[in-house]
Amino acid sequence: MAKSVIAALITLSVITGCASGPVELETPQPSIVIDDTVVDTSVLLAEQAYINDNQLFIQFRHQSDTIDSFAILPEPDETMASGSSTTLYLQQAIDQFNDLPLAQLTHIGSEQWIEQTHGLKPFPVASVALWREFRDRLFASITPQERGTGIVVEFLKQEELFFYFDESGLLQSVTLQDKPAGLSTSDTFRFSELLSDATTLLSEYIVAAKGIAQPAADTPALLFNTGDTADYGYPFIYANHHTGQVVFLRRDPEDTECCDPEGGMLPQGLGHITRSHVEGFLRQPIGSVARLFTLVSHKVVDTVTPKSVIVLQAQPIPPVSDSEPMDPEAWELELNELAYSPLSQGSIEYLVDGESFFPRLIDAIQSAEESIDIRLYIFDNDDYALKIANLLKQRSKDIRVRILVDGLGTISAASATSSSMPEDYETRPKIVRYMETDSNVDVRIGLNPWLTGDHTKTILVDKRIAYLGGMNIGREYRYDWHDLMVELRGPIVDEIQTNFEKAWLLQSFLGDIRSTFYRPDDPVNQPLPDHIPIRLLYTKPGDSQILRTQLAAITRARQRIYIQNAYFTSDDIIYELAQARRRGVDVRIIIPYQSDSGIINRSNVRAINTMLDNGIRVFIYPGESHIKGAVYDGWICLGSANFDQLSLRMNKELNIATSSPSAVQGFLNEVMLPDFEKSVELKEQLPKKWSDFLMETIADQL
Repeated sequence: MAKSVIAALITLSVITGCASGPVELETPQPSIVIDDTVVDTSVLLAEQAYINDNQLFIQFRHQSDTIDSFAILPEPDETMASGSSTTLYLQQAIDQFNDLPLAQLTHIGSEQWIEQTHGLKPFPVASVALWREFRDRLFASITPQERGTGIVVEFLKQEELFFYFDESGLLQSVTLQDKPAGLSTSDTFRFSELLSDATTLLSEYIVAAKGIAQPAADTPALLFNTGDTADYGYPFIYANHHTGQVVFLRRDPEDTECCDPEGGMLPQGLGHITRSHVEGFLRQPIGSVARLFTLVSHKVVDTVTPKSVIVLQAQPIPPVSDSEPMDPEAWELELNELAYSPLSQGSIEYLVDGESFFPRLIDAIQSAEESIDIRLYIFDNDDYALKIANLLKQRSKDIRVRILVDGLGTISAASATSSSMPEDYETRPKIVRYMETDSNVDVRIGLNPWLTGDHTKTILVDKRIAYLGGMNIGREYRYDWHDLMVELRGPIVDEIQTNFEKAWLLQSFLGDIRSTFYRPDDPVNQPLPDHIPIRLLYTKPGDSQILRTQLAAITRARQRIYIQNAYFTSDDIIYELAQARRRGVDVRIIIPYQSDSGIINRSNVRAINTMLDNGIRVFIYPGESHIKGAVYDGWICLGSANFDQLSLRMNKELNIATSSPSAVQGFLNEVMLPDFEKSVELKEQLPKKWSDFLMETIADQL
């Protein structure tokens, strides 16, 4: 055992408790508290802890008050049922997937405290100092020793700290956005997972405390004081080395208040829409008319030539065949005609979820030498988005920083609040004004004529690195949602840079005319031997490449079609998937249980039930997945486009596609196959509501 642990455990002090008021029951025997001096009176400090089955009782001090509380611990052996795929099992999977190992502290009166804890044996409480020692030992064991690298640890969706060893070999930690220049992130960890996996180290502390804290020698548990001061924080952590259970204890304030976004979203939204239609003719006189023509023509075509799976009901659904996949070389040649988009080259690295993407993005922003060009549907105004905004403002003093955001997307996002938002976040500025204040950041707001927008998500650094996919900048994308970005290098980055420059020019006076005459600079990225063929696919007014190519891929697929998307409102896509299944193709769809739209949630129910009726295997991702990707035999297509009318026909979207075997297998191994494992396959239809038909009708227009 480490000497520091022994030294800390020797410094034990017994905190005695007193009954308040005349009661018949005796005051319970107090816990042993590993002592330390805490000056900050706002820190919550547990002084006594007792457990009775799954009920945990904690008496803690907050400022000058002593507060009695209890929490119900989750069952340590609680697992999901197996071998079933009913909607009941689906709900169990969703509940377990979304739950961190948390327990809520509830206040109780002093008399109830004495009554409930009477006869219970206490267990030890570790001080803040001992908690910090444990934490540092844990992080030191996983922080790389080599200079120039470090790790990021995400603390329960509250903060990200960067840990590294300095030149003297001492472990250091700073917030991620403040990490020293020249250091890069080698890995990212969730703190809850680290702590749950640190059973050996936890046991060392628990056993040491148990050996001294009589009469609690038979209690294999320890309560840590973490020093947290936030009402919604995690001031205590319960650990039991017999069961391996680690539970984060959280205290909610009695009264919560919520503040409205500055200025109100409805007036901002109406004002922006009005401006989009008036100013849109000045910026994009040709594009505005083209969008209106495209919108009307698509509605007419859809009305005249509907595709319904009802006409397929009489056709049998065969078993999945073992056919050979479509020829990738022939398919790529066909794409040259279908897409009007040339084949380029580059490298692809998949960055799954915010824990992989955002540390990489912050590294790139901090090390940028010339330029940062960001094009997003949403740049939110929550606490995490402001951290990124502050970093961009800082870098704009040294390099060029340009940000292009969709107006309607960013305004509407500011009215939503993440479920994991810290309770003390109250400042909700208008993000564009905030980024432009006291900085050299150049921001342009994309207009939304006819309620269409720019749904593209690309970030370019020094014209040599590009990030593309489904993520915007905001707390949901960092902490809450399952999503995907890819890091691209090579000549494909030059094409994405050109696409950004044209989009940037569009948001200026006579922008569509100016962008037409734009001529890109000479390429800065050269092909390398390990680069693979990559193609950009677009949705833009009058050219639905993403829809056209994916419909063609569905009709030509012979072996498998795997799709993950949160929005399934395209009747054309569903019809062709039903046709493919009748050819013996293995068709599997991953849809999240919840999307960020209530209308889409209900519309998806009808789409899911229709697909089940047509032999398509449907998997429900238990969390909120925002991934937009598909595998058609040996070809993948992924990016920003949903499977709805806006993404496939009206909004501006950007996907990448490739037939490279290594890229396809990487997408399967890192995204699709793990998500099939996490998801619940439906074997029965989801319950329907009378309003679902109405919701589908509305969603079909979106």
